[in-house]
This record gives sequence, C-alpha cells and structure tokens, in this order.
Amino acid sequence: MKARILLFSLILTSFSALAQNEENDVPVYVVDSVLTTQAAMESISPDQIGLITIARGKKAILKYGSQAANGVVYVETKPFARKRVRHLLSMASPAYDSLLRRYGSDSSFLYIVNDKPVTPTDETRLMTVDNKTFVSVEILSPKKVEELYHIKNRQAGVRIISTEE
Repeated sequence: MKARILLFSLILTSFSALAQNEENDVPVYVVDSVLTTQAAMESISPDQIGLITIARGKKAILKYGSQAANGVVYVETKPFARKRVRHLLSMASPAYDSLLRRYGSDSSFLYIVNDKPVTPTDETRLMTVDNKTFVSVEILSPKKVEELYHIKNRQAGVRIISTEE
C-alpha cells in the first residue's frame, strides 16, 4: 500500500511539474499507443487510467523526434491495458486462448500475478505485465483456485509469473 501511495505521489508530482512548463516545453502525450494532445490526455477520467509511464532521453527523442526533448507521457486506459495483456497471454498460452474463446470474456477468471490474486482495487499489477516482464502463465482449474486462494465461482485461474520491473 505504501508503494502505491508513493507511486501516485510521484505521478502527481510529475504531472504538476509538466503542467508548470511553458507551452513549448510540454512533453509528448501518447494515449493507448496513439500520439495525442495534452487536452485529449486531460479529458481521460482518472478512474479509467490503467498505467502511466514517463520516458525521457535518447530513446524518446529517437522515437518521437525533437518534440520529445521534454519527455513522453505514455498512458494506457484500463480497457486498452487489459486487451494488451489478454493478447500477450493468448499468444503465450494456447490453453489461455482456448479458455478466452470458450467463455468469450475473462470476467470470470481469477488473475494471479506472482502468487497474489489481482483484485479490482489492485489491477495495476496485471496491467504492468508486458513482453519485457512476462515469464510464464499457468491455467488453474476452478477447484485449484478455491483450494489455493479460497476464492469460489471462477471459471479458471490464470497464474502469471513476471519480473517486477
């Protein structure tokens, strides 16, 4: 919990510092992999933000040109981040892909990242899983989910191992 509070404080501090820059000193904004404006970024409801990453330096400038000299603010909305993670898991695991196709949605799955169940108030752990951090995925039966995590009424458990960067 303390780590989350610290993270949110750092994000708010970063946004405050960025907002105080002169107009020509604003960073590049990318929302759901689309280059956008600061106004469009500000119109996103905070409860829809799944992940924020701030990048600076040579890689940002190489990718977005000199306009990225003041950094790049990457924002993924929760729906976009979940779709990205579902795609990653589908590509990594035919068993996961089969489950997703069978049920049409992952709303009845219990996601577990590094042996901690993901809750609605802690979705960020799931959303930070990407190609760089992903190690493996294992599908658990409903019986195993109940046995290991004491959670009932789930069609499957999706246990993900990742490196936490």
